[in-house]
Amino acid sequence: MKLGGVIFDMDGTLVDSEPNWFVSDRLFVEHFGGVYDEDFRNGCIGMGSLSFVRLIKEKYSLTNSEEELLVMKDGMYLQQAQGRTHAFPEMLKLVRAFAVEGMPMAVASGSSLPIIEKVLTEAGLREYFGSHVYSSDSVERPKPHPDIFLYAADQLGLNPADLLVFEDSRYGVEAGKAAGMRVCAVPQFFPPQSRPSLEKADLLFPRGMAEFTAEAALDWIDVTYCLCDDCTLYELGRCQD
Repeated sequence: MKLGGVIFDMDGTLVDSEPNWFVSDRLFVEHFGGVYDEDFRNGCIGMGSLSFVRLIKEKYSLTNSEEELLVMKDGMYLQQAQGRTHAFPEMLKLVRAFAVEGMPMAVASGSSLPIIEKVLTEAGLREYFGSHVYSSDSVERPKPHPDIFLYAADQLGLNPADLLVFEDSRYGVEAGKAAGMRVCAVPQFFPPQSRPSLEKADLLFPRGMAEFTAEAALDWIDVTYCLCDDCTLYELGRCQD
């Protein structure tokens, strides 16, 4: 089986945005009289903006519409993230390596589409994904359901089994596996409640970006996807022998 394409989560995977989200989400929750601490945050990582808004609306019995809350949440994030949005260097290196090889790539994120576009552009990543930038807002169910990944696979014109997902959260890993895809997990946080899900990943870097390298991911791809008995030149899932 050859590697047909790659799907990336954005926040916490491609882009070092979780600190920005923590601040903006804390301000969002505090606006309604709530408390947003690290335990709360750890339970919400990878949930997606719309699911988070629904959670807060129910938790605090808010009368605001989901649309109003989402606009408020996105606005707080953009204010916090401006000038503070950066791609992880090793992920940028990996994306560039895939781009050189012409590997089909997509972004499938739980953030709203305007946020995704803004963040990818500011992080210098937008050019690598063409029209294949997708938000969970466009599908019926968010992560941990597989909908967004299956949608991305359909748009790429690829079999889900031929795709590799890069994720940082338990919800993302669960969604990727439910979609029938292989998953590489690079978690920024590894709380006990996330461990069982994260450990389902086909490739796991438990210390996240502290140990992740583009070379390690590519080496794993070489070993995992090449089925030739005597292949001596195999890069990015494409046998050259």
